[in-house]
Amino acid sequence: MVYFTYIAAGVILLGFCIFIHEFGHLLGGKMVGIKAKTFSIGMGKGIIKKKIGDTTYQLAPIPFGGYCQFYGEDPAEQRSGAAYEFLSAHPLRRIVTVMMGPLFNLLFGIVIFFVMNLVGYTKDTNRINIPENMRAGRFASASYAAGLRSGDRIVKINGHEIQSFSDIQENVFFSEGRRLDITARRDGRIAHVPVTPKRNQSGRYEIGVLPYGSKIYVVELVKGEAAEAAGLREKDEILSLGGVVVNTEYEFTDYIQRHADKPILFKIMRDGAIIEKTITPRLTDIIKFQTADRREGAGGTIPILKSKMLQGLLEKGLLRINGKRMPTYEELVRSVEENKNKQITFQFEDEKYTGYARLEKAGFIGVMPSIMPDQIQVRYGFGGALVRSFTEPYSFIVMNLKGLGMLFSGKMNVRENLSGPIRIVKIAGDVAYYKGIPDFIILMAKISIILMVMNLLPIPVVDGSHIVFFLIEIVRGKPMSQKVMERIQTVGIVILVMLGAFVIINDISMLPLFQRFLK
Repeated sequence: MVYFTYIAAGVILLGFCIFIHEFGHLLGGKMVGIKAKTFSIGMGKGIIKKKIGDTTYQLAPIPFGGYCQFYGEDPAEQRSGAAYEFLSAHPLRRIVTVMMGPLFNLLFGIVIFFVMNLVGYTKDTNRINIPENMRAGRFASASYAAGLRSGDRIVKINGHEIQSFSDIQENVFFSEGRRLDITARRDGRIAHVPVTPKRNQSGRYEIGVLPYGSKIYVVELVKGEAAEAAGLREKDEILSLGGVVVNTEYEFTDYIQRHADKPILFKIMRDGAIIEKTITPRLTDIIKFQTADRREGAGGTIPILKSKMLQGLLEKGLLRINGKRMPTYEELVRSVEENKNKQITFQFEDEKYTGYARLEKAGFIGVMPSIMPDQIQVRYGFGGALVRSFTEPYSFIVMNLKGLGMLFSGKMNVRENLSGPIRIVKIAGDVAYYKGIPDFIILMAKISIILMVMNLLPIPVVDGSHIVFFLIEIVRGKPMSQKVMERIQTVGIVILVMLGAFVIINDISMLPLFQRFLK
C-alpha cells in the first residue's frame, strides 16, 4: 500500500503538471491559428487514438505528462509555407504558442491556491518547538540562544504578520542572514526578540525552530529491535507509555531509557483504532557527549543514539573522534570506552566539538519518535482567497528565483537542493502518505509553478530559449541561421543531458534503498 501511494502520487503530480503545460501549448496554437498534429496524454506510441479536425488526440502507455506536436515545427521536415505551420507562422504567433505552456502552469497554480484558500485547508502552526537536541551542541538553535522557548507563538517577523510555520520559513529564507526582529507571544505576554539566522549545511538560513506539536508519532524503526518485533509501525501515534502520557520526544525517550528490562504497555492510535502493545526495552549503551563550552545555547550534552541518520554519517565517514574515522557504531562505542575521562575532539561532518564522551546504560527499543505539528485552519472569503491566490505564487516564484541565484553563486549546496523527478516523486509520496490530500494538492500547485519558472529560463531546448530566438528574429527581421540555432541547441542538449544524469544519480543516491544496497 505504501509503495502504491508513492507511485500513484508521483504519476499524478508530474503527469498532471506536464499535461497542463502541453495543454497550454495546444490552446495557444489554436488562439493564433497554428495547428497541432498530435496531442498526447502520456508518452510513447498511442494506444487509443481519435482524430478531430487536423489533430490526432491519443492516450499513450507511459503516464508521465504528454506532448503537443505542431505541423511544421521540425526544421528538417518539408514545409509548405502555410500560415498554420509552426515555423512558417509569424514569430509573435509562435511566441504566444510557446508562452501559453508556462502560463498555463502558473494559471493552474493560481487556481489551486484560490480554491484551497476559499474552501480551507490546514497549515503547520506558528507556535514553535525547540527540541532538547537543538538547545546545545551541533544543532544549537539561534532562537533558543536569543531567548525564544518551546511553546512561544511567533506572530510577527520584521513587522510582517505570521500565521503559520511556512510564513516563518519564508521570512527567514528572504532574510539572507540579516538579523530578524521577532515578535512572540508567551503566556499572554508579548516579547520582541532579535534573532540572527544561521546558514545550515545545505546553504539555507534557519533560526533553529520546528512547528510545535503535542502528538508523538513513530517515524523510524531500527531493524531487528524490540519495537519492530512487537509490531509497531511507522505513523503509529503514541498515546501513552505504562499509563503515562508523553508530549515530547524527550519525555518519550527518557521513559524508555529509565525502564530497561521492564515490560511497558504501549497504547497507540493506528488508522483511527486504539491498539495496545507490550514492549520490553533492552539494556544497551547510549553515548553522551558533553561539550567543553557549557554556556546556554552554546554547549551542553549531545546524545548519540543508534539510528539511520547516525548510520548514514558513519558510512560517509562524517563522524570522527580525534580525527579518526568511525566506520561503524561498534567502533564508535569502542573509541568512546578507550577515551573515558579524556578530553577528545568530536567531529560531525564539518563541525568540531571538544569535550568528554561517556557511555551510559539505558533502555532501548529501536524507535525514533517525532512530534506531529499542530495544525491551524486556513480559510478566507472570496476577496481574501483571490488576493492570496496571487500573493502566495508570487512569493514562491521570488523564493525559487533567489534559490536558483544562490545555487549558481555557490551559496547553497547543489547536491542537497537540486531535485529531479525521482526525488520529486519521493516528496510527492511523503506528502500524500504522511500529510494527506490537501497538502498534496498544494504541492501540485507549487510544482506547476516551478515548471513555469524553469521553462521560461533562457536555457537551450526549453521554452525560454525559443522565445529568445523568436524575439531576435523580430529584431533582425529574419530568422537566425539554422546552423547557429542547431549548434546552440546541441550544446544545450549536452548540458541538459549531463545535468539530468547528475540529478538522477543524485536523486537515486538519496534513496534509502540505494544506501542500503551500497552498505
